[in-house]
Amino acid sequence: TFITGARINPSSINFLMRANSVAVDGKIYTVRIPLRVYSNSKNSFYPGERIKVSGKLGLTKERRVSAALSAKKISILSFGNFLDRGTNAIRSKYRAELSGRKSNAASLIPGVVLGDTSLQTPEFTVLMRRVGLTHITAVSGANLAIVTAFVLWITKFVFKKRRNRILITAIFLIGFIFLVRASPSVLRAAVMAAVLLFAKSEGEKSQSVPALGAAISLLLLIDPFQGVDAGFVLSVLATTGIIFLSKPISNFLEIRLPSFLAELLSIPIAATVLCTPVIVALSGQISLTSIPVNALVAPVITPLTILGFLAAILILVLPNVSTIILNLSLPFAVFITWVASIGGKPPILKMAGGFQGLTISAALVSIGIFLLIRFRREWKIILSPVILLTLFLQSPWYLGGFPGKNWRVLQCDVGQGDAMLIHTAPHRAVVVDVGPDPNLIDTCLRSGGITQIDLLILSHFHADHVAGLLGALRNRKVISIWINQSRLPDFEYRHTMELLNGLEIRKVKAADRATINSEYGILTATVIWPRDSTSGANSEVLAGEGSAINNGSIAIFFDLNGVTLFSAGDLEPAPQQDLLKSNQLKKVGILKMFHHGSQYQDLAALQRLSPAITLISVGRENPYGHPSPKTIRFLEQIGAKTFRTDLVGAISFSWSYDSQHRLVISSRNSGKEWWRIKWS
Repeated sequence: TFITGARINPSSINFLMRANSVAVDGKIYTVRIPLRVYSNSKNSFYPGERIKVSGKLGLTKERRVSAALSAKKISILSFGNFLDRGTNAIRSKYRAELSGRKSNAASLIPGVVLGDTSLQTPEFTVLMRRVGLTHITAVSGANLAIVTAFVLWITKFVFKKRRNRILITAIFLIGFIFLVRASPSVLRAAVMAAVLLFAKSEGEKSQSVPALGAAISLLLLIDPFQGVDAGFVLSVLATTGIIFLSKPISNFLEIRLPSFLAELLSIPIAATVLCTPVIVALSGQISLTSIPVNALVAPVITPLTILGFLAAILILVLPNVSTIILNLSLPFAVFITWVASIGGKPPILKMAGGFQGLTISAALVSIGIFLLIRFRREWKIILSPVILLTLFLQSPWYLGGFPGKNWRVLQCDVGQGDAMLIHTAPHRAVVVDVGPDPNLIDTCLRSGGITQIDLLILSHFHADHVAGLLGALRNRKVISIWINQSRLPDFEYRHTMELLNGLEIRKVKAADRATINSEYGILTATVIWPRDSTSGANSEVLAGEGSAINNGSIAIFFDLNGVTLFSAGDLEPAPQQDLLKSNQLKKVGILKMFHHGSQYQDLAALQRLSPAITLISVGRENPYGHPSPKTIRFLEQIGAKTFRTDLVGAISFSWSYDSQHRLVISSRNSGKEWWRIKWS
């Protein structure tokens, strides 16, 4: 089995693997399928190695793989070939050289040069995403174009024949692709870089159009699944924008700006303009500072990439020279981090996402392009409707007033993770978990207008529940914090506690209780699990899903002045059965579903809860197969109305009593769909 790529953090590892043979019940089957492997191994595995993995196969919705494999044991059968070992050694040495410098600037260099972001802190990663600079740490066509152009320039002084220069450059480009790992995104970048260089050399769009079309066709023939990959779409749009729009935009800007500045700004603007509709569709937001930030850092990307590339190819043979070159590249990285920190301060432009966001933003882009072509010299005619339409997109009429004026519960859309808000007063809420992404939880809290967290509850320390903590704490006051009894996983626990340093923290167990005076009456939170520090530690472990960490989750009943809400993190069948047998469960109005609606549920426990409404926080096309169709069917059978964030986005609820004293719950989501549910 060959490893094709890995993502590592201090507590776990997952990587793509091409399986050549599979043994089941003593029978060996010859196959050729891609798998996603999940492991708690502390060892590192590199592309090109042949390994033997024992574990349990499971279904996955990840489109690029056939199944997910939860590994119990991994053995290395053989190491990679000379090229694999060489590139692995360069990457390891490069990472080690920069890891000791303990700065965001140093962590940025391997990202820009090799696409290796393992040294970057979660906070810095969020900042780069916020200002639209993540593309510089994901090896793109621009990176490969810079390296290719640099090698072509160097070879001019060595080889007279153009054919020899192209041959040497091609060899360097192939080696560079191996160095940064030949993933689909890198191959895509290589082809797009070739298109841009070809277009540059020809100087005519008539030549670049068929080249771009051929590149797209070739990539889709090699891997048809790229057609539904957001990275592929953005790459094609960015390349198309640069080819078709950079010159008209440059000509337009020259009316008011010096030529060199107009040309400098035209490339990031051209790429951003065509990518914007897809970015809005995916995220529902766009950075107001993205274009100026990209324009400011553009001049230093080239020297940083070239110096970093030179340092990489010399690091094994001339390490001292490589260190000197890295020192020379550091000021450029420092400048990028400084620009990012300044650009991250203004708010993000919030827009409707999905098809609606795609349609509106595509219309806006089309109008802008038309006006640019039709009224190139009348800049006021171009900017006025664009500004007016942008202001309209921010208005309550367009955004639909989500989450509503009188919302009581807000299930955030944080992807494959969990985060929920319970409204206590204007600008105040109880927060249960914070999801995996600081930017997403920050967006959710801002949509609810929350500036004070009365009680922050972290059900357990898995990353999909706590990694977004920095975003929740951003510019907010936190009164009190509840955590569970466990200190695992170690990395997530330590990182969380560092962020919470100086705040009031309480480790809770069954029977602990909090009372909060809210605008709507008394809100009570009563813990029923864990019973003590060992609860869940000896529970049944289900391969690929269950764990003692999940089973140590905090389970809480909230009494919301007439509506009971139950939230229990990722508790699985064993503790669910324990709570059922001890008569701790009761009928609820709203159930925050166990473990993202996984297949591992105690149906009798769900029957006892009999929720009128079930909330499932889950990422679209997640690799775990959440939520399970079996679980969804059972919830339908017991009469629960199920809301899923992967289908409708964030969901808010409000309630009141009608003239017949029946409780009426209204819900709305970020897609502006409405439901009304009644029960006596």
